[in-house]
Amino acid sequence: MILEPDVLIAYRDKFKDAMMQNRVDEGVDIAPNLSSGRIAQILTELDNDVVVPFLERVDEKHAADILIKLPREMAADLYRNMNPDISTRLIDTIPVDDAADIIALLNQAEVDHLFSKIDIESGGIIRNLMTYEEDTVGSVMNTYYIAVREGTSVGDTLNAMKDAPAQIQNRAYVYVVDDQGKPKSAVSMKDLIRTDPTKRIDEIGTKDVVVVHTGDSAVHAAQLLRNRRFQMLPVTNDENVLVGILLLDDAIDILSENMADMFMTMGAASADESFYTPPLGSVKKRLPWMAGNVFLNLGAVAVIASFEATIEAVAALAIFLPMITDMGGNVGIQALSVSIRSIALGEVRLSEYWRAAKKEVIVGLVNGLALGALFSVIAYMVHGSPTLGLVAGTALAANVLLAGIVGGTLPFIIKRWGGDPAMMTGPVLTTITDITGVTIYLGLSTYFLASLLGG
Repeated sequence: MILEPDVLIAYRDKFKDAMMQNRVDEGVDIAPNLSSGRIAQILTELDNDVVVPFLERVDEKHAADILIKLPREMAADLYRNMNPDISTRLIDTIPVDDAADIIALLNQAEVDHLFSKIDIESGGIIRNLMTYEEDTVGSVMNTYYIAVREGTSVGDTLNAMKDAPAQIQNRAYVYVVDDQGKPKSAVSMKDLIRTDPTKRIDEIGTKDVVVVHTGDSAVHAAQLLRNRRFQMLPVTNDENVLVGILLLDDAIDILSENMADMFMTMGAASADESFYTPPLGSVKKRLPWMAGNVFLNLGAVAVIASFEATIEAVAALAIFLPMITDMGGNVGIQALSVSIRSIALGEVRLSEYWRAAKKEVIVGLVNGLALGALFSVIAYMVHGSPTLGLVAGTALAANVLLAGIVGGTLPFIIKRWGGDPAMMTGPVLTTITDITGVTIYLGLSTYFLASLLGG
């Protein structure tokens, strides 16, 4: 059957409608026509009393694929509510690295019960994966791969690939290892099928094998895999023995989650918080940042207080103050978002902050002049004072320029100092733009106070 985009959209709408109206059996019938990712996206909008019976009735392999596409917290919550026999089989079916992520969210009693039911070999692999620190390559690697000893013939390698277990998700490369299991070369499937079967595999392999270690940062490894455009990377332990691989789809998930975490921390939110975090837990994660921001904003309050006499003399100045500070913050966040995205994806080196500064100077000059001129006209129309319009427009233009430079370069500087650019740059940026915007605006107003009073 050929499923064109319009047909797939129709199936998606029918499935969503059936599930939202609790017609689970109809949803199960439609499910084979939709990808696991599409179904998972729809299921995240539904309650457990609909999702659980659906996963229990749909084809087991499809259910396993759907489960690993769901948010980890939701998958763990579903596990607790499903028929124990079915949930155990699903956990035993999904890739071991995904299973380890879900099991890590269960309580000890649930973990012990699960390990008593699943396959002993899989259970051992999962336990081993759970020993690695979170956010390391070891915690996300896949332990099913194809490796052969040096001296193996191409023909024997191809036969081994045919007999390889179904858990191997990607067969694009075969790794050649020595007697200790250390990787020596890599051979692509394309090269294998075009080579004389009697030839030794180590004669055709690529000797320069890029590897990552179990203790390496998962994000950095994912960036390496993405930038090298490989489909997988071999993972070695402390003895340089091959113990797993990092797959491209896992790398994409890691980079996506990393970007989401970074943008959450830009808003002073915790990357560890989710929908399933208890209310008091959310308060504990959010309140300290909010309290910290109160003290940071005291800088802007102090500046405003120092110009109290100017504001008292020309009360209209207060009208435009929020717009100048807010516009600086908005422009800074735009530049900040671009820089953090580039850092998160590994698109730029940290030493290239000067390029970011140069770009933001040009962008800031153009945007500042345009926005400043627009704001000058608005201020003049609102208050009828040419001087106030000029002062407000100039202050806005200067703050836009400075905000772009700070937002574009500060993440690079903080990252180079070993800090978290997403967590630290947001509060620092808003404080800087508030203080500079207020200082420039009220400073110019004080300088031209006589003109303002006269006009």
